[in-house]
Amino acid sequence: MKVIEKYNDSLHNPYWKYQLGPEAYEVKDTPKRVESIKKSLHSDEQFQFLTAKPFPERFITRLHPYHDYIKNTALSLQNDEEEFYPDLFPGEGAHLRKKSDSPLWGGIWCTDAVTPIKRKTYEVARASAETALTGAELIRDGLEKTVYALCRPSGHHAGPRVFGGYCYFNNVATAAEYLLPEGKVAIVDIDYHHGNGTQEFFDEIKSVFTASIHGAPDDEYPYFWGYADEKGKGQAVGTNYNEPLPKGTQLEQYSAALDRIFSEIRKFNPAYLIIAAGFDTHEMDPIGGFKLRTEDYFAIGKQFQSLGIPTLVCQEGGYNIDVLGECVKNFLLGLI
Repeated sequence: MKVIEKYNDSLHNPYWKYQLGPEAYEVKDTPKRVESIKKSLHSDEQFQFLTAKPFPERFITRLHPYHDYIKNTALSLQNDEEEFYPDLFPGEGAHLRKKSDSPLWGGIWCTDAVTPIKRKTYEVARASAETALTGAELIRDGLEKTVYALCRPSGHHAGPRVFGGYCYFNNVATAAEYLLPEGKVAIVDIDYHHGNGTQEFFDEIKSVFTASIHGAPDDEYPYFWGYADEKGKGQAVGTNYNEPLPKGTQLEQYSAALDRIFSEIRKFNPAYLIIAAGFDTHEMDPIGGFKLRTEDYFAIGKQFQSLGIPTLVCQEGGYNIDVLGECVKNFLLGLI
């Protein structure tokens, strides 16, 4: 299996405090996540590493209206330690006469104050999208049946209006748009948190089937999206499918939910499959609530393999670096 990477990301090392009830965790989207994955995959000769290609900026700008805001804000920062967070979020009815790309106007483009921009953030987010695009090109051209894109930062919370949730550009959506001229695309998001940005991108696009299996949004981020009654809109009704699951979900429940998703995918009959692969579903992840074990991911990968569709896997979440690499490796081995 080809593993696509493209990193110059040591200076994109944000951290967040995550709190639920009396417990608080400090979570880092650290480059060590990538190191953990690469260490595990390098130990098996079935994985061959390739560097992602550069792609024209238009592949990102046409989908992300906040592209210039992220780029210009990153360029405006004076040093590598500085972090910029939006701190004012205008609601509906606000007089947005001046849609500027100034950092002070970040609340127009971002959903939260926990997704910082640093001086290297644009460079790294663009490289992450190019990693997904390179993988998409390989399966589009028939050079590979299954490709893993080692994307960081993640992308599935970035949508067609705003970015956020630690995500800047939606890697999966960018890859899907690239593949669409060649045939229908199905996207399955297996991160613990619902892929709200991905769903919004394709909510009214009938040629893309989106599905997400995630912690129930009644008490899990992103809270306002990911309910089972969200089915798509307009001509695309029936092409979105959500499987919100309760805390404590184990492999048996999880696999049954995947089978229900796969039944819908087979009816949709896509030419390509994209998996938004988060591993914060592990029982030891600091911000997850499922009880999947390291060895369970092989079985989950095997389930996906049964679909027999050319597949691109894009890395999303997973924050316990002690287990992340082995979870990814097990999933990919099951998939191939």
